[in-house]
Amino acid sequence: MKIFKFKDILPQVPNLLFRGRLRLKFEHLPFEARGITGKKKWNFIAAGLNQFFLPPRPLGYPVIAQVEPANVCNLDCPLCFTVSQTSSRPSALLPFETFKQFIDEVGDYLLLMVLWNWGEPFLNPDIFRIIEYAASKNILVHSSTNGNVMFTDEDADKIVDSGLTSLVFGVDGATPETYRAYRKGGDLERVKENIRTLVGAKRKKSSPTPLLTLRFVAMRHNEAELPLAEKMAQELGVDFFSVKSVDIPPELGKSLDQNYRPGNEKYWRYEYLDGTYTRVKKPFVCMRPWKRITLDALGEVISCEYDYKNLHSFGRMSKGNSVLDLWKSSVSKTFRRHFHKGHNNFYHCKACTYKDLRMEDCIIEAHPVCAH
Repeated sequence: MKIFKFKDILPQVPNLLFRGRLRLKFEHLPFEARGITGKKKWNFIAAGLNQFFLPPRPLGYPVIAQVEPANVCNLDCPLCFTVSQTSSRPSALLPFETFKQFIDEVGDYLLLMVLWNWGEPFLNPDIFRIIEYAASKNILVHSSTNGNVMFTDEDADKIVDSGLTSLVFGVDGATPETYRAYRKGGDLERVKENIRTLVGAKRKKSSPTPLLTLRFVAMRHNEAELPLAEKMAQELGVDFFSVKSVDIPPELGKSLDQNYRPGNEKYWRYEYLDGTYTRVKKPFVCMRPWKRITLDALGEVISCEYDYKNLHSFGRMSKGNSVLDLWKSSVSKTFRRHFHKGHNNFYHCKACTYKDLRMEDCIIEAHPVCAH
């Protein structure tokens, strides 16, 4: 959860300073930023210093943005907050003009954009323009989809041409019955057809991007299909196969761990007291309020993607309203001043799914797929 780790960055300093290149891993997937400008280089260094000082008004500007193109979804997955919207977070699609204003101000500092949150990004009719505009600012764009919005050949061409760096397909079952048990309302065959269409567009254009990942969230009802899912990834021709531990938010129910926790301990997100479903508390350090800026579909700059009720918004974007001023506003400074790494009384911090992780990431593994 640190902004960067010195053991990963120090060997790359010559490449960063003199060639404008930086290799990084995000969700265990490989990324390489190229053509990094002087402004981005020095901002990356300044932002990294925040993890030592934790100033209420951060040094530099965010290096990562999380942007929510849509807070609505075409599926009804039981553990997702998309289906538990509140009056403070009504259904919305992020307008392109709002996104453009955001990027025009923040884009000169960003290395990576995570293009999703509590909704299906490809329900936004402006999604291709959004990706293309971010990529035009030399930002690595990493997005995710449930794959149930049908891609035509033309759509697939637009995705490849947009400059999208990476696209994850969430496929939590290798048979239709298992897939539908969690991805309620979804169609596995439609997802597979969309992947084939996109793989075909990449091959037609001889394009290495977007890197395509088939991601499998391991749960009690589907873990037996992991080998079948990896075989499916090989047959579909994606670039990576990834396994993720299941996010079980405590506020959605106290008995959910026993319903969803896999039998194989390797796939657990948390450690438990022997013979129980009581999670073992672990130290947790969170840098999100210092390293990342989060924009939701309503145009609100919020403290974290898990602030799904928008109770800790730093302010809403509007014409003449500086995004970076919101990120460094008196409201945000007050929030950071009361934010003590991972031990907080904020509602979304108490129930944060990243607390008490057994490992550093909720992604258990991600490896290249060798097609047959």
